[in-house]
Parts: sequence; structure tokens; C-alpha cells
Amino acid sequence: MMKNKIQNRIDELCTLFVFLYHGKEGHVDPLSHTNYLLWFEGEEKTVHSIDDVMNTPFFDGRTLAEIADEIEITDY
Repeated sequence: MMKNKIQNRIDELCTLFVFLYHGKEGHVDPLSHTNYLLWFEGEEKTVHSIDDVMNTPFFDGRTLAEIADEIEITDY
């Protein structure tokens, strides 16, 4: 799934977005349009916009935008 498709799907706020990156599980829980929970290998971070979801270097030091073509989506 491309970066824009991932971003649009998360911003629909309909479900947890779960993926594997380098064999490690990560997810984005879109609680509202101003509250998203990022989770990766037991670490959590709350961000407050879809731009922050895509551009916060949280997943092994990289952003979701950077790794979008490298992840294996397991639930969305």
C-alpha cells in the first residue's frame, strides 16, 4: 500500500492499522482526528494530527511515510 493510501485509511478513524516492519509489530490507533496512538515494540507515543502520524520518526527511528513501501500490513 502506498503512503497516501495508508494515510487516508488511518484518517478514516475506522480501525486499528497494524503492520510488521523488520519482523516487529507496530500499529496506529486512530482515536480521533486530534489523537492518534503510535505503538511499536512495546513503546507508545501519542500524536495529534495525521501529519504527525506520517512524519514522526518512531518506527525504528523512521517515519511511517518513509517505511510505507517496506511494511507488511496485517490488519486495517
